[in-house]
Amino acid sequence: MIVFAAVMAGVATANNPLHQPCNTPGSVGCGQASNINSGSAFIYKCSSTGEYVFSAGCDCASCCVTTSSGGAVCISQKA
Repeated sequence: MIVFAAVMAGVATANNPLHQPCNTPGSVGCGQASNINSGSAFIYKCSSTGEYVFSAGCDCASCCVTTSSGGAVCISQKA
């Protein structure tokens, strides 16, 4: 079940929180870091200045998947 599809306006920016290059402006992806979104996965967008822009938080550490069309979605895990 898809819970959230995102290409939302960013609510926060961070300079490379994943310690990876963000050099494809407009690209969207999934990230997961212990100090962001309480350790749960999140969707980010790469800004034109090379910064990661937080777009949406997911509910668990493995609840984000990228799509073949270049987007990313948060999914829910069934119990």
